[in-house]
Amino acid sequence: MKPTEFTKIKIASNHWRWLVPVGACVIVVCVCVASAWDSWRARNLALAGNGRELASIASALAEQTARSLQEIELILRRTSVTATVPQRRQAPDKSIEGFLQREVADVPQIRELSLFDAAGNRIASSQPAGQPDIDIAPRAYFREIQHAPPGATVISGPLRSLADSQPTFAVAIGIWDASGHFQGAVRALVEDNYFERFYREIDLGRGTLIKLSLDDGTPVVAFSREPDGVRAADLQSAHRAVSGFPLGVTVSRDRQVVLADWHDSFINAIVRTGSISLLVAVLALALTRQLRRQQTLAERLHSSEQRWRAVFENAPIGVVVLRTAGSFIASNPAFQRMVGYSAFELTTRNAIDLVYGEDAAEIKQQVATLMHGNTVTTRFERRFMHRDGSIIWADVSVARVSSAEYRLEHSSQEHEDVLVATLEDVTQRRLSEIERSRLEAQLMQAQKLEALGTFAGGIAHDFNNILGAILGYGERALNASNTQAPEHRYIEQVMNAGNRARSLVERILTFSRSGMVARLPVRLSPIVAETIELLEARLPAGIAIALKLQAGDVVVMGDTTHLHQVVMNLCSNALLAMPHGGTLTVTLEHAYIETAASLTSGPIVAGDYVKLGVADTGAGMSPDLIERIFNPFFTTRKAGEGTGLGLSLVDSIVREYGGAVSVTSAPGQGSRFDVYLPLSTELAHDVVREPAMLPHGDGQVVLVVDDEAALVSLAEELLAELGYEPVGFQSSSAAWEAFAHHPERFDAVMTDQTMPDMSGLQLAAHILRIRPAIPVFLCSGYGTPELEKQAIEAGVRMLLRKPLQQIDIARALNQVLAT
Repeated sequence: MKPTEFTKIKIASNHWRWLVPVGACVIVVCVCVASAWDSWRARNLALAGNGRELASIASALAEQTARSLQEIELILRRTSVTATVPQRRQAPDKSIEGFLQREVADVPQIRELSLFDAAGNRIASSQPAGQPDIDIAPRAYFREIQHAPPGATVISGPLRSLADSQPTFAVAIGIWDASGHFQGAVRALVEDNYFERFYREIDLGRGTLIKLSLDDGTPVVAFSREPDGVRAADLQSAHRAVSGFPLGVTVSRDRQVVLADWHDSFINAIVRTGSISLLVAVLALALTRQLRRQQTLAERLHSSEQRWRAVFENAPIGVVVLRTAGSFIASNPAFQRMVGYSAFELTTRNAIDLVYGEDAAEIKQQVATLMHGNTVTTRFERRFMHRDGSIIWADVSVARVSSAEYRLEHSSQEHEDVLVATLEDVTQRRLSEIERSRLEAQLMQAQKLEALGTFAGGIAHDFNNILGAILGYGERALNASNTQAPEHRYIEQVMNAGNRARSLVERILTFSRSGMVARLPVRLSPIVAETIELLEARLPAGIAIALKLQAGDVVVMGDTTHLHQVVMNLCSNALLAMPHGGTLTVTLEHAYIETAASLTSGPIVAGDYVKLGVADTGAGMSPDLIERIFNPFFTTRKAGEGTGLGLSLVDSIVREYGGAVSVTSAPGQGSRFDVYLPLSTELAHDVVREPAMLPHGDGQVVLVVDDEAALVSLAEELLAELGYEPVGFQSSSAAWEAFAHHPERFDAVMTDQTMPDMSGLQLAAHILRIRPAIPVFLCSGYGTPELEKQAIEAGVRMLLRKPLQQIDIARALNQVLAT
């Protein structure tokens, strides 16, 4: 062996020789340190375990004490309600004593149940007869009862019974009359040994002290197994309040008793420190510590899971956990109620199966963006299908949880993310928003129609004055011309154009609801039948009409001409919608609206209605087109082929009569208009044919007032031809002066309503104050129901609509002056 190698071995031997004792010392030091640490920790654990045990015992004793006292309190309250406090000097009622004895017969914790009057004198007791009189007025608890609120339970501190001087404590309740005056008290003396026996039977071991005390610390019952008691300085205690009572239970134990086992283990640990077996004990202790740590972690995990489960199950909104493919992992009851499926049924379905068909593609896109994008949450509102087929709007918030945060137990993939979604049912809010939008649109439409109607009515008023002169003088020129002359044909064309203009003005007035319309009972079936008969005469080829009048002889309040216009306009539009032929179906039937509803043209109240249905098999309409069809001057025809007032006129008339229109249509599926008109119980009048010859006057003087000079001249000529003596004025002020100077000269007054100086109603009021019986006729080209009402209140005999014809004037004057 070479010297160098020998040197190396020697040096190594020296090293090992020093390393062994050093290693041994290190091991001993380590074992000692570990033993000391474990002993200190074991001491703390013993104290902590004893603290938990004392807390548990204190809780159990407090609960048992509460139950015992609750039974006593129940007896006291029952006695205070049932028993009646007799007068002080009356003999005790035997029935009361019997009642008290029965109440405590099976209650071992009550040694005596007594009834006291307001002065503290005992009236009755559950003890046998012959007991001495007792006065508890000096007792502190009695004074406390007198000042306590009615119904309060008072518990005394430890005391000696006045009857037998035995230790006890009292539980009492005051007795109060209906006026709130103190009448006395019911007191139960609790067996002091009752709680001591119970505490003794628990067998809590040496060094244990149980104390039942008031909230202020006054001891009521105390028990200790040690005959000499336990030193207060060495006690470890746990206190629990007695629920519902001003008491508390304190359980204490001597620390020396608690740590007795620890002292023994500490001595043994010191003995085993020098042995090799201590190393095994240290390893076992380390393993125990590890297991204890794992148990703590498991308990924390379980507690966290319980908290999450409570939130999950009781959340007011739907919560679901999904796999990325859409299958359900879990769902809470709120979501199950939302969609109508049980938890098991949901596990057999895919989340996309519950999505409304049109929204499925958008939700898939949202989830794909969430899974492959940078965001981990997304939010949207979409529709879902309930099990019964109804649609549910939900505010959905979806979060992606990575596999590192959530590991599925039965996942087929090693790394699989999940989706956690919360869904709030916002169906009612959505429906409210839709209804509000629809009502706002209806309000805006009504405001536009009202403004347009006012504008149209104003134009119609001025235009009627112009038409009055054109038609009046045109008619006179036509009658005066030679029928063979070319001028006669020219005048006829002027009259035809004027009549068309008059018809247009009437439609505008009807649309604006400014015309003076007589509301009379009208049979609707003959009007519908007559309109269809007129249509059949000019029916295009390839179109068939199906007429079904199933409403009988129904009557509505309205105007025959207007109702005819409603039927004619609806049927004409239906025919135009079928250029290549089809079937026009017209129905008339009864309908009952149970609750107020909102139809296409506006709201309708509940009641009995007649429903006029007009359906075609034409091209149909889109929803956006249906929203505009009742707008005035809106038309889908080419320029020059329609005015756009047909359906507006229908809507205006139907609204005026208190009805509404419902429109059902779809592109390529035809259209159906259902007109609801309120039924009337009045009888319809038969149509009276007017005589062909105009009635004439007998020289009566008629005052004519109009600010249009042409209309004044025309009225004078027409009245003169009818046998009256006209007196015309262009100024209402001048007419009033003339009438005021000679009121008896005139037999009737015809005045325009709208004049610069004085309106027709104002002039009529002045005239009727002088001659209340004189007939006054009010003429207007822009009449309203309000104007008609004001005219009737002012005493006007008749309201005439411009432009006036000779026959209108003749009939009105003959009707009034001939009577």
